Amino acid sequence: MKTKYKKQYLPLSKVKGRHFLSRPMDCKAVGMSLVRFKPGEGGPFLHRHKVQEEVYMTLKGTGTIILDGRRHPMPEGTVVRVSPRVNRAIGNESRRDVIFAVVGAVPPKGFPKGGRTLLGDGIPVREKTVRWKKS
Repeated sequence: MKTKYKKQYLPLSKVKGRHFLSRPMDCKAVGMSLVRFKPGEGGPFLHRHKVQEEVYMTLKGTGTIILDGRRHPMPEGTVVRVSPRVNRAIGNESRRDVIFAVVGAVPPKGFPKGGRTLLGDGIPVREKTVRWKKS
């Protein structure tokens, strides 16, 4: 029986170069990767998409994203959503390594549906509450 979830462990200290995670995670409609760039490294060219939007997040260090020819700093914790047709590239113009998370998805028909949740299709189950332990 095939499981309906998959879990992997990849600490940031083990991220070397590009780690494409969609296939190892058995993703069907989500693309995701972790990317480490050393100082002066980055995507070798701009790219864009027909329909796929992407989200870039700086997990460690300070990176740079180029959006339609303009450079934008991405300090640690920065999240940038990019529309499909925007020319983009990420890289490292700092003095220390930078690690990005990159996520893209195939848009299903009829989205977004509205609301406040991811793609507007969230259905809350309010009777199933969660209690978090305090550390």
